[in-house]
Formats: sequence, structure tokens, C-alpha cells
Amino acid sequence: MKNALIFSVILLLLIGNIYFYTKSKEVKNVPFRAMSVSNPTTSENLTAASATNYAAPAYDMSTEMRKVKANETEVKEYAKNNKCNLDYAFIIDMRIPSHKKRFFIYNLKKDSIINAGFVAHGTGSETFKGALVFSNKPDSRCTSLGKYKIGGSYKGIWGFSYKLQGIDTSNNNAFARAIVLHGHACVPDRETDEFPICFSYGCPMVSPIFLQILKSYISKQGKTPILLSIIY
Repeated sequence: MKNALIFSVILLLLIGNIYFYTKSKEVKNVPFRAMSVSNPTTSENLTAASATNYAAPAYDMSTEMRKVKANETEVKEYAKNNKCNLDYAFIIDMRIPSHKKRFFIYNLKKDSIINAGFVAHGTGSETFKGALVFSNKPDSRCTSLGKYKIGGSYKGIWGFSYKLQGIDTSNNNAFARAIVLHGHACVPDRETDEFPICFSYGCPMVSPIFLQILKSYISKQGKTPILLSIIY
């Protein structure tokens, strides 16, 4: 009787092992399915893996360009009164979606745009519901609105970069947050249907090629810093 009971236990264990081995083989043979990212906030150079799930926010380009022009007038007046560069200014309109050119180089003397490029915004600013949110708080990974002075260049974790000094209450933590102007290969140089493009940790992040274009102006600023203004 005792031997029969032991034999039964051994037989049950053997059958159980065979069953679980068979099921594990089935799981291993299930094809892998890539998962879309619903809230990508983990990497500065994260591309729009879930771009097809989100529509670009509605905007009217003529309205936005009037806003940019009005901001150019404001920036020009500030430059006159605060010993900033009177030749050039940079204006970013974050209302324009990231897969469109929204970083404008202004010739202040001629009141005209002389070049434009793409620029990414912070991961913390993206809601994937059309509107963006902005913050000046440390670790928010949000873009901060307001005027910045372009500071000195250096080579950091993202390569060649320019320090930024936030001069409004909405962005005066920029230096402490290490918000800088830098390039990254994930930012395109040509218009794309992919939205959004990619994200920064709050920095105005452009393509390496466009950064070189900006450098050609910044290198001439001397002691009168070029202003960068981010609006929405």
C-alpha cells in the first residue's frame, strides 16, 4: 500500500513536469508583438513610436506668423533697452506642431525671417491631446516659455551646446535646470508627416545641421547676446 502511494505521487509529479514543459514551449513560440508607447518620457532622443496614434494639433499658420511678428517687435524693443543684439533674434512658436518648421531666425534690422528649422520640445510638455503644457520647475522636463539670452558654448553630454539664461519669471530656472540649446540627430532637416518628431528634457533641441546655421550667427554676437524667445 505504501509503495503504491509513493508510485502514485511520483507518477503525478512526472505528468505535471511534462505538462508545464509543453506549455512553456508554447509560450516561447508565441510571436513577439511590438507595443506602441502611449506616454514616451524616458529618453531625450526618443522618436515618435506612436505617431500614428495621435493627430497633430490644429493651428492656423497665418495666425501664428502674426504672433511671431508681434513677438519680434517685443524682442527688438527689449534688445534696445537691455544691451542685447540688434542684428538677429531667434523665435520659436511652440503652437506650431513639431513636424513643421517653427524655429525662426529674424533679421531685426530688416524685420524679416531669414531662415527656419525644426525644434523639439520637452517630454513633460507633451500631452498627446493637442495642447502642450509648460513649466519652469526642476525635473519637470517641460519646455519653459519666455526670453533667453544665448550664452557661451561648450561640449557636454549632447555634444556642442549653448548655455541659456532665462530672463523672465517663466524661465528663470533655465540655468539651474541645465536647459541649453543643442543638436540631436533625431530632429529632421526636412518636413515630415511623422508627428511628433522627438523630445528633449526641456531644451530647445534642433538638428546638428541647423545648429551649425545658428552657430554662424551666434559666433558674431560678441558682448551683445542674441535673444531666443519661446512663445505659444
